[in-house]
Amino acid sequence: MLKSAASEPQITTSGHMSDYHDVRHTVASHFARCHLDNGVKQGFERQALLNYANLSPVLLQQQGSRIAPKQLARLMLKIMRDGDDEFLGLASHPCRLGMFELLCERLILCNSLLEAMQETKRFYDLIDRGIRFELTQSEEDIRITIIRENADKDFNHLLIEYLLLVWHRFPSWLVGQVIPLKKIQFDFPEPDHAEEYRLLYPGPREFNGASNTLIWPKAVLQLPIHRTQEQLKRYMTQVPLQWFRKPRFSDHQTERVMQLLEQADNPHTTKLEDIAEQLHMTSRTLRRKLTAEGSRFQQMKDDLRRDQAIYWLSQEGVSINEAGLQVGYTETASFIRAFKSWTGLSPGQYQKGLHDTKSS
Repeated sequence: MLKSAASEPQITTSGHMSDYHDVRHTVASHFARCHLDNGVKQGFERQALLNYANLSPVLLQQQGSRIAPKQLARLMLKIMRDGDDEFLGLASHPCRLGMFELLCERLILCNSLLEAMQETKRFYDLIDRGIRFELTQSEEDIRITIIRENADKDFNHLLIEYLLLVWHRFPSWLVGQVIPLKKIQFDFPEPDHAEEYRLLYPGPREFNGASNTLIWPKAVLQLPIHRTQEQLKRYMTQVPLQWFRKPRFSDHQTERVMQLLEQADNPHTTKLEDIAEQLHMTSRTLRRKLTAEGSRFQQMKDDLRRDQAIYWLSQEGVSINEAGLQVGYTETASFIRAFKSWTGLSPGQYQKGLHDTKSS
C-alpha cells in the first residue's frame, strides 16, 4: 500500500521560525555535477564520492535531473572532510574543518545580530583564509559583502553561492526568524540554473553587480541572539544539510502559499483565487506579493508536482502509473510527458538511474 504523501510533522524550536523542512524537496543536479568535478579535480576518487552521496552517474549526466538535499550535503561533506577544508578547495587558502563551528560557539554568546555580524567579520579577518566580510550600513540598510581573494579558483561560483546561502540562513536561525532579504547581488552573469536561486535566496536577485552582497533592513541588527549551546549542537549535526533543505518561513508569502498548496485536498486543481481567499486577500494582491518575492503560482504548483513525483518514483514497488496517480495524472502518457518536461528524463529513465545507484 502506498504511504500518504502528506508532509512530515513540523518540529519547532524556540523563536518564531520553524525548523521544519520538507523531506521531499529536491535540488538541481547541476550542483552535484559541479561539486563532483571539483572533488575529482582535487584528487579524490570519483566513485568513492558517488557512493558516499548515493548518487547515480546516470542521473547526473541528465541536465534536468534532480537529487535529494541529503545527497548534495553528503557529497560536499565528504569533500570537506577528505580535504580538511570548509571552503571545498575553492578559496585561495583552505579553512580547516571545525572553524565554522568554533565561530558559531562565539556567535551564540553575542547579544544582538549586529554584534554577531561584527564578530563574524573579525573572525574572518583573523584567520585570513581567502574570504573577507565587509559590513556597510546606511540609514535604511545593512550590506554584507563576501569577498574572495582569488575568485578565479571559484570559477563556477560554487563557493560564493554556498557562502551567501549560509550567511543568510544561519543568522536567521540565530535570531529565530527569517531575515528579510531586500536584495541579493551577484558579481557574475545570470547562470543557466538561476531558477534554482528562487528557492535558495528568498528575495530580489541582481546579476552582474559590483559585488556579492546580502542587503537586509537595518532594523534587523537589533534583533537579539537567543540560541543555546544545546541547540547549536543539534543544529551542527545537520550541517550542511540544514542549508539545502527547503525551509519554512511563515512570514514569506511564497512559503505560506506553498504550505496551503501542500495541505490542499487536491493541490493540482487548486487555483490562485482559492489560496488568496484563505489568506484573506484578493488574487491580484497575492499575485503581486508573489512576484515581489520572485515567485509564480503556476511554477510553484509545477515544482510541488515535480518533487512529489520524484518522491513517489523513488519508493520501492511504486509503478510509473501509481506515481502519476499520486500527483494527479489519470493518464500515464500525460504524466510521462510532464515528468520529462520537468527533469529531461522519462519516469522510466529516472527509476533506472535509481536502480543503478542501488546496484553499485
